[in-house]
Amino acid sequence: MIHYIEHKNIDKQKWDTCITASDNVNPFVYSWYLDVVCENWSALILNDYEAIFPLAVKSKYGLKYLYQPFFTRYFGLFSKAKMSTKQLNEFLEGISNDYKFAEFCLHESHKTIGTTFQLKEKKYQLLDLSIEYSFLHKDFSTNAIRNVKKGEKANYIITNKISAKEIVDLFKKTKGDELAVFKPKDYEALIQLMEHCLALKKGITYAVQDASKNLIAAAFFIKTNNRFTFLKSGVTDSGKENGAMHFLFNTFIKEHANTNYILDFGGSSVDSVARFYKNFGAKDCVYLQLKQNKLPKLLKLIKK
Repeated sequence: MIHYIEHKNIDKQKWDTCITASDNVNPFVYSWYLDVVCENWSALILNDYEAIFPLAVKSKYGLKYLYQPFFTRYFGLFSKAKMSTKQLNEFLEGISNDYKFAEFCLHESHKTIGTTFQLKEKKYQLLDLSIEYSFLHKDFSTNAIRNVKKGEKANYIITNKISAKEIVDLFKKTKGDELAVFKPKDYEALIQLMEHCLALKKGITYAVQDASKNLIAAAFFIKTNNRFTFLKSGVTDSGKENGAMHFLFNTFIKEHANTNYILDFGGSSVDSVARFYKNFGAKDCVYLQLKQNKLPKLLKLIKK
C-alpha cells in the first residue's frame, strides 16, 4: 500500500538504502541532499520503503503545491525492484488528487506514463567516460579543441584546493545578474550543499588559475554511485576569452576517462548551453516535466 509520509516521520536510513538500490539513482533524491535544498519535503512510500516518490511542498494562499527545488533537476519513482508504468501511475494519481497545483520533473527512466498532467520534454547532456581519453577526444568539436589549446597557451593551472564559498562567490559574481531568481538564501543553501558533499566525500572541486594564481574559473561536481554530476561553475571574462571552462572540463574528462563513470553535465534545454556540453561529445537525454493546475479560477489567473 502507498502511504503519504511527512518529512519528520521518514526513516532516512531506509530511504537512502532504497535510493542506492534503485536503477535510476541520482544525487538529487538522497535524504541529505533534499534536507539542504528543500525546506519542506515529504513522500509517497510503498510498504516498508520498497518504492519511494519524493515530494517538495510549498504553501501559498493557504493551498499546498508541488515544485522542483533549485539545484535539483527531477524526482520520480525510485524502487529496489523494477516498477511498471501502472505502478508509477498509481503514485501520480495520488499526487493529482491531493494537490491543486504541481510542477515538477521525472527521471528519464519514466518514458511512458498515462496521466492527466500536462507534459513537456526537457533535456540534459551525458558523457560516457568508460573509454580511453584518446577516443573521447576524437568526439570533441573543433571549437572545443581550439578553446582547450587557448587555455594551454594561457598557461592555466588546475587546482582542487578551492572552497565551496569561493566557487559560489565566483558563480554569483559572473552569473548573478542573469539569474536574479536566486535569492541570498539560495546562495547560502548552495554553499551548504557543496560543503555537505565535501564532508561526505561526495564532492569534487576544480579551479583554474592563471600564472599569478588568480582565480579564473571554478566548478563543483557531485560523485554518487557511478556518476559525476556537474552542479555549478563560474568563469571570469578573461577566462571566457581564453577557454578556461573548456580547459577545466578537458582536464576533468582526461583524469576520469577509462572508468565506469558517467559525466552528467547537469545540462539544459537551452540550445547555447547544450551546445557547450555537446562540444565534448555529450549526448542529449530526454526527461519529462509534469504540470497540473486545478486551482480555483481566480487563483489560476493570478498564477498565470
